[in-house]
Amino acid sequence: MEKVEIIAYVQRQMASTSDRLRAFTHDRSGKPYPKRYIFFKLEKHLRDFLAKLEFSPRSIIITGLRGVGKTTVLAQACANLLQKSIPSQRVLFLSLEEIVNVLDSSLTETLGAFQEIIGEKLDRTNTPVFLFLDEVQKDAHWGATLRSLYEKNKNIFIFCTGSSAVELQTNADIARRFLFEKLPPLSFGEYQMIRRKVNPVKGIKQKLVVALYLANSGLDGYNQFAQLQQSALSYLAKASRDDVDHYMKVGTMPFALSFPNEDAVYDAISLMLDSVATKDLVQFGKFEHDTLLAVKRLLFILAENDTTSIYQLERVLGISRLTIQNVLGALEKTELLIRVPAHGSNMTVAKQPAKYLFMSPAIRMSFFRITGNIQTYQTRKGKLLEDLVGAHLYREFVSRGVGTLRYDATQGGADFILQIENKR
Repeated sequence: MEKVEIIAYVQRQMASTSDRLRAFTHDRSGKPYPKRYIFFKLEKHLRDFLAKLEFSPRSIIITGLRGVGKTTVLAQACANLLQKSIPSQRVLFLSLEEIVNVLDSSLTETLGAFQEIIGEKLDRTNTPVFLFLDEVQKDAHWGATLRSLYEKNKNIFIFCTGSSAVELQTNADIARRFLFEKLPPLSFGEYQMIRRKVNPVKGIKQKLVVALYLANSGLDGYNQFAQLQQSALSYLAKASRDDVDHYMKVGTMPFALSFPNEDAVYDAISLMLDSVATKDLVQFGKFEHDTLLAVKRLLFILAENDTTSIYQLERVLGISRLTIQNVLGALEKTELLIRVPAHGSNMTVAKQPAKYLFMSPAIRMSFFRITGNIQTYQTRKGKLLEDLVGAHLYREFVSRGVGTLRYDATQGGADFILQIENKR
């Protein structure tokens, strides 16, 4: 694209920032979307930067599955910043997906156009500039571009979203420079806060985690739980059995709470999975067209089975084992699946198939709907609970690098074996 065209595009984006932000932060009736826990953490990072605190992070990237609200959080943070009397020409909110796929341009060219508009070089400005960049991984050279800005000028605050934590964290240009914040599907506390306006009991989550996983003994854990019992029961009294069921079926996905019915949610999930297959997976491997077409069928098989061997998948799908392994690895990177290997020696792990869980039980439920069985939920509720627990353990321990998750492959064995810090 010609330089003058890119400049014109950035000018239009800057002029329409408020309207574009509102499209992401408000529903169709004009009501603002609720703010999730992560928003307040990100707001603090912005405040610390504005206060010029020495060790405050100035480059942050939010990662997570499609549909969990990364763009909404990014837009809320940007809108909140503009309310602090920050000049609008010092704030740039862009979608790299649009720049790369629609305009056939790049982040480097776009930032060059932004510099032309504001009349100064970003690597030399003495006044803070804020970059809000959605889906940065769409530009193959985004890491080198942002690393250069980060190293040359401490007055640049960079705020990004991306779909793959694994892929982004292994980018040598930014691995040590960016603070990674994962945005998972909604927790039950967030779900209650958004749907029922019920605020969580302050500090109780961490106390429950300590009592459940880090107590010195069973008795110690029991005593800690006893002290928390009244607060926990008081909170749960504001929820109903219907809330728990609705949360498991659709409520982990933020967009579900604004949809009229469950079928509409599952239709949206189906479209989201299409985007994962056609847009996201191509970033992690050169998959053939027929392979990408088989992705949803592969996910359906995983949804229906506790464990599925690669050999069985090869036979059913007609795709080579190596390709299937690469596809499963890519689906892990998009944070759609959680891989849980068998517990035991290396030989045991090699012989036993891994168990694949969904980051959100709503995704598994969307495949259950295809069977058309009215009893689907009740008969398969255990699998949805397993997804919930697996996602919880993954968030609290595995993704933070402080634990490993396995399952017991023996008949009647444990669904999960959690090892915390190679000790517990």
